[in-house]
Amino acid sequence: MEGVIDAHARDLLTRRPGFDWAVTEFVRVVDARLPPKVFLRHCPELATGVTTPTGVPVALQLLGSDPGALAANAEQARDLGASAIDLNFGCPAKLVNRHDGGASLLRDPRRVQAAVAAVHDAVGDTLPVTAKIRLGFSHRRLALACAQAAADGGATQLVVHARTRDEGYRPPAHWEWIGRIRRHLPIPVVANGDIWSLEDYWKARTLSGCRDVMLGRGALADPLLAHRIQHWLNTGERLPDTQWQGRASILAEYAALQRSTLPERIVTSLVKQWLNHMRYRDDEAERRFQAVKRINDLEGLLAGLGHAPQEPGHTPREPRHTTGAPAGTLSHV
Repeated sequence: MEGVIDAHARDLLTRRPGFDWAVTEFVRVVDARLPPKVFLRHCPELATGVTTPTGVPVALQLLGSDPGALAANAEQARDLGASAIDLNFGCPAKLVNRHDGGASLLRDPRRVQAAVAAVHDAVGDTLPVTAKIRLGFSHRRLALACAQAAADGGATQLVVHARTRDEGYRPPAHWEWIGRIRRHLPIPVVANGDIWSLEDYWKARTLSGCRDVMLGRGALADPLLAHRIQHWLNTGERLPDTQWQGRASILAEYAALQRSTLPERIVTSLVKQWLNHMRYRDDEAERRFQAVKRINDLEGLLAGLGHAPQEPGHTPREPRHTTGAPAGTLSHV
């Protein structure tokens, strides 16, 4: 979810109960200890208690392959106040993989273990270290070995996206394979991939046997999905599907938050990017996207969405509930 789920998006998505924790976009680690400004840019929450405004904890995510560099940057993150370190071995992007990051490490479980162990040895006594993988790079034969490697390295939790890197985001998601991994690991396993609805959520949990799920693209496509899941878990009541007006309100608030610090042309692009995620699962979002995709000014874009520009803070916040089973977690995928 690089370039999409920034601090403002995390704020908006966690204003209603549903998410138990969130993850930043990845901080790319190559061979050097990065300066504090890089971490603060990716995780402004470091300056405000490492939570979203409604109190949802935020883990700082690192992506890289050099164990020493990952360890040094985990220490930097800890010194800046990070409350958890998440390691990304799941990114399928060709550019990232060509530069030996993300899912490229899944070709060799020993590299996964070395990376996790280095970070765990650096900060594991003070911060939890978690990881995310896919079912492999080109095939699934090493899926369990990579998962076991992350656990052996010291990961306290593992998120598994239910496809290989070469499968990308093509359906179906193989949730049953996550179940095979979960049964062999001594740490909690979280299911991820193709959870777009309440029915998908329950099917993913049933086939994987996992207690928790992680939402990425599904949370962007339907910003109220996690809230509806948790409400159903708590009450047995199914809330109505998210209507276009609710989606448009979130996009307008997102624009208002972004325009306080960014040029309007960039804000326009960011809003279109989020709308693009919505359109594949909502007919009205698709219609609006086609109507506004060539509009290059923010006011015109918001008018096309059915909203006038607003000031930050317009959307009312609901109180954070602490009871009930967790619906899932928000992350960079």
